[in-house]
Amino acid sequence: MIRILIVDDSISVRELLYRYFSDQEDMEVAGMAVTGAEAIEKVHKLKPDIVTMDIHLPDMDGFQVTRRIMEESPLPIVIISSVASPDDSDDGFRALDSGALTLIDKPRLCDSDFEDNMNDIIHTVRLMSEVKVVRRRIKKNLINSGPVLSGRSGIKDSTPKENIEAVCIGTSTGGPQALKAVLGALPENYPLPILVVQHMSKGFLEGMVSWLDNVIPLKVKAADAGETVRGGFVYFAPEEKHMRVNSDLTVSFSSGSASDGIIPSVSVLFASAARNLGHRAAGIIMTGMGRDGAAELLEMRKAGAYTIAQNKESCTVYGMPGEAVKLGAAIDILPLEEISGELLNFAGIKS
Repeated sequence: MIRILIVDDSISVRELLYRYFSDQEDMEVAGMAVTGAEAIEKVHKLKPDIVTMDIHLPDMDGFQVTRRIMEESPLPIVIISSVASPDDSDDGFRALDSGALTLIDKPRLCDSDFEDNMNDIIHTVRLMSEVKVVRRRIKKNLINSGPVLSGRSGIKDSTPKENIEAVCIGTSTGGPQALKAVLGALPENYPLPILVVQHMSKGFLEGMVSWLDNVIPLKVKAADAGETVRGGFVYFAPEEKHMRVNSDLTVSFSSGSASDGIIPSVSVLFASAARNLGHRAAGIIMTGMGRDGAAELLEMRKAGAYTIAQNKESCTVYGMPGEAVKLGAAIDILPLEEISGELLNFAGIKS
């Protein structure tokens, strides 16, 4: 049974989450808290398996509460908070820096996709409850504890690392922290453009771009249609748009629909890189639930691209990389610090 502590100052939100969690056979609500101080006290007293945390609390911000919990009684924390302004989103990513695992937009009964949002929350809480976290004052990053393993995929491959002109990265749950770790090790004059598809709840992209731009040396931005990507920049797919990279290193977008599944999609970016860049591209698939991009990473490999999957031990969720590994899509299977080293190698920089 997954025991959940709900932290939110809105009685309607608390009651809503309580009802939906309690309806699940494998979940129970261990308690609810209105303030940060109450949340910290109940974590110690009730010892829940996971906490759902709002950002805005009467006495302290959610990221401060998250930091205290991760220093004193570490356990999985999922941020569930509404995004009314870029500052709200930025606060959410400060919570990720403090140790939270992921961000989800707060459900609204008036939204047409309310039930889908609630199902996403339930699925995420169920999955995140299984993540092993570490005490923050012992380990400052968010990579899971355990041995750091790396290794080749076991398949002989002659794909060269030279002449790579663009790096494509796809990630989901745990992605912001993983991107910070990987991209933060690169110099500000890194010569290759980096294109990223990150699964993220609606409203959080601007905050993620702002947060990441402040914590890594590279410049970070949401890509613009028709823009020619260049070194020193990290380009994110915009919200609710699929991003493609073209043979001339420009980017283009297309609108998605419910039938397309995840928007933006890692699969769309990787498929365009396979088709338009071939051996001129590198593809990297990192932590995240599901299988988005796994088959298309194999397409990239077959087209001559250099492909990497994050290893299981350093993933928050070994879904997308695990599917890619099963397909034989990855030439290398590496922990985050070695992915950074490979990125440096692609650019001819000694790590």
